[in-house]
Amino acid sequence: MNMKVSLWKVLSIAVALLLSCAVTSDAFKVQVDEDTWADFAVRGQLSYKNFDKRSEAIDYRKNYFELTEAEFYVKGQINDLIQFFTQWECVYKPLKLDGTDRSSGYKKDGVVMKETGMNFLFAPEFKVRFGRIRIPVSRYHQRSDYGKIIQTDYFYRYDIQEVFTGKDLGLKVNKTALNIREPGVVFYGDPFDGMLRYHLGLFNQPNNEDTDKKYNYKGLRYTARLAFTPTMLGFKPESSLKGTRKDSYLGKKDILTIGAGYSKEEIWKDLNNEMYAVDAFFEKKFGSIVPNLGCGYIKAKKTHRELIDGRSQDSAFWFVQGQLLYDEVVGFGKPAIAAKFERMESDKAYANKDVKSDRLSVALNYYFEGYSAWISLGLDNVKYKDGAKDYLVANNKEDSFTDYTLSLQFIF
Repeated sequence: MNMKVSLWKVLSIAVALLLSCAVTSDAFKVQVDEDTWADFAVRGQLSYKNFDKRSEAIDYRKNYFELTEAEFYVKGQINDLIQFFTQWECVYKPLKLDGTDRSSGYKKDGVVMKETGMNFLFAPEFKVRFGRIRIPVSRYHQRSDYGKIIQTDYFYRYDIQEVFTGKDLGLKVNKTALNIREPGVVFYGDPFDGMLRYHLGLFNQPNNEDTDKKYNYKGLRYTARLAFTPTMLGFKPESSLKGTRKDSYLGKKDILTIGAGYSKEEIWKDLNNEMYAVDAFFEKKFGSIVPNLGCGYIKAKKTHRELIDGRSQDSAFWFVQGQLLYDEVVGFGKPAIAAKFERMESDKAYANKDVKSDRLSVALNYYFEGYSAWISLGLDNVKYKDGAKDYLVANNKEDSFTDYTLSLQFIF
């Protein structure tokens, strides 16, 4: 009997501790002293998808439940000079969005390291980030996985027919132009009280292959980015411990950021790829209404070779997106509507024609507790055009389809 009473006491104390953590803004935060702390988080994204028809040849699943993300994240500070972060994701075996099973590239179970790094804060104007980190070229590369307004915002997955990410056309833009993480080092700073933010980076070149098709990390990839915020007009500069940027700050601060970036990398078949990027982001609260608008353009030179004569060709990616949030509780949370349009194109990638895809996404978002608990109902319409359409027709695949997705996200 005493054992049972003791057990109930322990459980009661544990529940009380959990509840006390849950109602604070710093759940699972360990504070050693003013300069030493660690913040722990468990994060996940789940979804139900209703797939449109992909192909006559593929027996696809029309309805599909999916665990999109599940991870453990820690960030902290050793002292006022050194910060750290690490992000680990559970590995699972999802269905490809073309309706087929993903047979390679995924373990059946286990955990993989997504990002890990250290920051050395020598001065506000000069800092160093080292590790497997974000490549600071454009806002797209810096986007937060858990701060998106369109939950399905993964280009590498929503190139559903794998025109740009598959082996047939040799484009692989997800591994070159839109690859967002690599081991490397970034020198960065915030001069003029955050009005300017610069990034200078050196990264591995994993897309450099030798003649035997084996990866050969020759040389380094050079990157640079400069961002401007008119702080004199009351706008706040963006910052995060690991260098990510959100699609929306949900009315917590007014933001206006204009950025430009550059990258140079030697990729497979001796192509010297250069990227140029420009982007802008605006968000401002007007009473109970919080609109935001973001856009970006990436020009990637020499990403692939023309199939007919082997000459090098370029690719480009651009997007425009926005959200309108009603910053008042309606029922249990705050409603919003978001939309995004993006285009990917690669020059003369099939039958001497440009290969293009357009994607339009619309979502109804409902924030129970900001990004910590929210639900989204959205649709994604994808259309392949020009050479991409010809390629799909030749392979008896659909060149246009619309998917519906119910997404949920939690952070604790």
